[in-house]
Amino acid sequence: MNEIEFHLENCYGIRKLKHKFNFSDSKAHLVYATNGAMKTSFALTLEDIALGKASKDRIFSTRVNHREVKVDGRDILSDEIFVIQRMKTSEFKEVSTILANENLKKTYDSINSKLIESKNDFLKLLQPLFGLKPNMIEKEIETIYRLDLFKFFTTYENQINEIKEPIYANIVYDEIFNDKALKFLENKDFKSKIKEYITVYDKLVNENNSLFMKGTFNHYNADTITKSLKDNNFFSAQHKVKIKEQEINNAQELEELIKAEKDKVLSNPELTSIFNEIDKLLNSNAELRKFRSYVENNQEIIKEFVDLLNFKKKLILNYIAQQINAFNVLNQLQKDTAEQRNQIIVEAKKEQEDWKNVLEIFKRRFTVPFKVKIKNQEDVILNNEPASLLFEYSDGIGPENSKELGGSELQLSLSTGEQRVFYLLNIIFQIETRRKLDKNQLVIVDDIADSFDYKNKYAIIEYLKDVLDEPKFCMIILTHNFDFYKTIKARLGTKINYQGNWVTVKKATGIEFEIGERRDVFPALRNNYDSCEFTFIACIPFVRNLLEFTIGSENKDYLTLTSLLHVKPARAVEGIKSTNDITIQEVLEIFNQLFNQTKTKANGADNVFDLIISKADEILGMEDGQSFDIKRKICLSLAIRLKAEEFMLSKITDANFHSNILNKQTGVIVEKYRKENETELEILGVLDRVNLMTAENIHLNSFMYEPLMDLTDDHLKTLYSDVKAL
Repeated sequence: MNEIEFHLENCYGIRKLKHKFNFSDSKAHLVYATNGAMKTSFALTLEDIALGKASKDRIFSTRVNHREVKVDGRDILSDEIFVIQRMKTSEFKEVSTILANENLKKTYDSINSKLIESKNDFLKLLQPLFGLKPNMIEKEIETIYRLDLFKFFTTYENQINEIKEPIYANIVYDEIFNDKALKFLENKDFKSKIKEYITVYDKLVNENNSLFMKGTFNHYNADTITKSLKDNNFFSAQHKVKIKEQEINNAQELEELIKAEKDKVLSNPELTSIFNEIDKLLNSNAELRKFRSYVENNQEIIKEFVDLLNFKKKLILNYIAQQINAFNVLNQLQKDTAEQRNQIIVEAKKEQEDWKNVLEIFKRRFTVPFKVKIKNQEDVILNNEPASLLFEYSDGIGPENSKELGGSELQLSLSTGEQRVFYLLNIIFQIETRRKLDKNQLVIVDDIADSFDYKNKYAIIEYLKDVLDEPKFCMIILTHNFDFYKTIKARLGTKINYQGNWVTVKKATGIEFEIGERRDVFPALRNNYDSCEFTFIACIPFVRNLLEFTIGSENKDYLTLTSLLHVKPARAVEGIKSTNDITIQEVLEIFNQLFNQTKTKANGADNVFDLIISKADEILGMEDGQSFDIKRKICLSLAIRLKAEEFMLSKITDANFHSNILNKQTGVIVEKYRKENETELEILGVLDRVNLMTAENIHLNSFMYEPLMDLTDDHLKTLYSDVKAL
């Protein structure tokens, strides 16, 4: 790939873009674009080509779209493009942590997301029965049955469907199996009383010569039959039931008979005596009063307490049986997709050696506060599971202070930091896979380092630099982060030269590229502040900050330059003139002393204030869409603030109130003006914009001037026009 020519029209907000990148001169091209200029739109359009999708304009959907990318005169191939999009946290929640190539992973995630959505909907149906959050219901079922939820569904599908009339519909799981109740249920004395209760209960049921018999026909069998006869209109059809010589003519008679038989058992003096002892144990613990009330109103569950695990299983199966239709739909969905998911797993297993290599690359280059591993390979092979990530956390010494998270548990706890790790691992895998193809590759990088810490940001850059050593790889790096732009330019060195460094200019007709910053702005400020008026003005905040860092904020030179960042009165004691009276010569001498120079200027007798305003007016006269560099942005920012403060001070009744303001002067003056002019809403809106847009722009230093670069030229020009019109 020597030349790649782009012609895009009406693609995701790009009105028009025509540009040719020469990769024979520069292996990588770096593009700085402010937010909303073209960066993400460009990446999306290239991704569409890679995926074979049509592009469109998201807002003006009726506009005719044009998309043409030529490599050395021919159309680019879809498999020659790899787009690295910036990490999107909101979308990450829907993906799995399986290790697979991009296409397999997307297919797997598409199937899985539908399955997970259906599973979550089903668990919400069970929520009133369990009294637990949906994710805790899943965890509880898997713990009790020692099976993954869908394996549990498959294993117990027949048993669940055989439950025609679910029991214990009024029992809420968490009312029985909460920590306080469980502790009591495991109590030795309570267990002893439960055994006595069951012995007497079974004896009474067997002695009863009317309805019940242990293990054959009990209370629940009777209730089930009654409900079934009612639901199927048995008695409405003039049928009758004969129970041990007693003829039953309607549902009410049957219900009364069963209730009488229940009461006969439960009110038995011997059984009541044991229940009272159980009740006394419950009543002795204030924390169990709610549980006691629950047991008192549902005495039939007491006999289940002898085997708590079995009782849990019985409740779970009956709860699911209450939602049998929803269960069968979900279970069928997971069956229908099982074959496709299994095939993906088979293909993904073939890539495991590649993933091991990716992890090694990651460990060598990146720093994170946890260990990243691939899930136990035996599980992958024996259980036919997809290989996935494990994150090992440690907050001390010894195995008890370490924990591994994976699968659904990891998904629930993934922080932004861990999401970044998974995001980076997938990018490295895709690149390493493409390295093996021995085929031309255009890599589009859209703010890959956004929100990473500096150490890992540098690691990303070094990795990209290594990738560019591949003869068939070339790269277009897009960023709206000016700090990252500077870092890339410096660290990629010969990979990006003068011809590969661009800034975007957004015009009414479309996007244009201009040659970007050749070198750092600060050496240039020192070299030509005598010959360039914009450089001279830009040096004011820069030199002021240098004086603050090296000498301090009480220095006369520092205070003089501060009086050019705000409208200030004269300070006779310190020998400092008012803002309007400070001359170019006085400021030039400050610069010369700091930079150890002897530069001169012909207009030394002129006032700096007038120079700033005249140069700002000159900028205002530039054609729309004509870009201007950081020096002009500084000039315009200074003029905006000075003109705004000049206006406010002319309107404030106490003209001297600002004489002793030491910090955040513009904000203080705005608030004073607001109190005296509360109804001037339009003017206050302009002044609030001044306060928001110019504060950080004026306090310039080599560590942070990105806010100024991110402000578009048109924003500054519009604001200056609005301030001048006050």
